Amino acid sequence: MSIFKNLSVATAGAVFIALGAVTPTNAVVLTFGDKDLLGTGTYASEPTAGATLEGLSPDTITPATSSFGHSYPFSPNSTDFIGTEQIFIGSTQTASLDGYSEVSSRLDGPQNLLLNYNSLVPVGQQIGTLTLGIAADDFHQPGLNQPFSATVNGVLNTALTTQLNNLDQSGPRVQFFTIGIEPSILQPSNTLTLSIDGGGNGGDGWATDFLTVGITTTPVSTVPLPDGVSIPFEFSPGLGILLLGAWGAIAQLNSQVQKHKSSARVFSKN
Repeated sequence: MSIFKNLSVATAGAVFIALGAVTPTNAVVLTFGDKDLLGTGTYASEPTAGATLEGLSPDTITPATSSFGHSYPFSPNSTDFIGTEQIFIGSTQTASLDGYSEVSSRLDGPQNLLLNYNSLVPVGQQIGTLTLGIAADDFHQPGLNQPFSATVNGVLNTALTTQLNNLDQSGPRVQFFTIGIEPSILQPSNTLTLSIDGGGNGGDGWATDFLTVGITTTPVSTVPLPDGVSIPFEFSPGLGILLLGAWGAIAQLNSQVQKHKSSARVFSKN
């Protein structure tokens, strides 16, 4: 998160920088999918309770208090969010190690989930933090020794991969957790692509019931310039400062040139 609240250039060419801790001005959460135990029933309590839904720093993880057992098999219906309530197995399956890996409706990985959170970002605001929530189901690498991997926007997320590999949800069971996502990998379109795949022999099936995206936002900081051009600070405050410095230097140089010309004219008249 940038600490630069606003920057302005004085008409004389000097650069004035106002610094201060930027605190989020807006925090909202969006849910993708149904909270219905993979379509098999109703949660006995709020499945997200105990987890932090917004404001997490990158790679920070908070689990929900409870996990929930349920029956299977199951399959998505036409109203389910695409990619949820669907059983997946590894992209290369050469063995079957659990019940999910034998279900006829299973799909080969990776599981790709496209989350559009653009509606959460108001005009004039920029994202300060993004917290991803996953209702993960039937991951049990500790017992079956088949590793999982996860990417966010095409970038391997080590913390998320470790979290999935630490889950032991035989039963099956579903448990929600959240993780802070590094802002630098977020897309300008305000969409997030989560991809999960199973390695090894691909024989450990898994699913997700629902997901959440929680964001905090701050006002977009801009640099007003004398000619009306603004430099947005939402992506590169450092670049903005360099541009401001360059503008100030040019303005000061121009001032010195004008003074020199004025002195030269006075000298020529004498």
